[in-house]
Amino acid sequence: MPFFNAKKLEELQSIADGDHAFLQKIGETYIAQFDRKFPELKDAVAKQDAEQTEKLAHLLKGASYSVAADDLADDFELLEKEAESGSMTGTQEIVDRIEQCMVEFRVVWLDVFTGKNIDALR
Repeated sequence: MPFFNAKKLEELQSIADGDHAFLQKIGETYIAQFDRKFPELKDAVAKQDAEQTEKLAHLLKGASYSVAADDLADDFELLEKEAESGSMTGTQEIVDRIEQCMVEFRVVWLDVFTGKNIDALR
């Protein structure tokens, strides 16, 4: 299960003031951005394109932090640092881990913030 930063989640819930549709929209926006950019990131990693990998990892890192998905953000940061250093040796493993975690993120976020399974974060 993805790790969510509890403090950031509380902040999001406070901002939403009980509006589950708003929180669902935040998650859906993140997922849509991920779905647009992650294939580009995978392609950049496959091509060993450090510059493009760094840019895309940085973008997705920030987006992940914004939805309190700190484990995803941390992996994007690792990927960004690998690319920044010019070493792309461990990048495929990180990409695979991100992809698996994102599968779980989709389920947990939508369950929790549509009100179907509020205990999923505990």
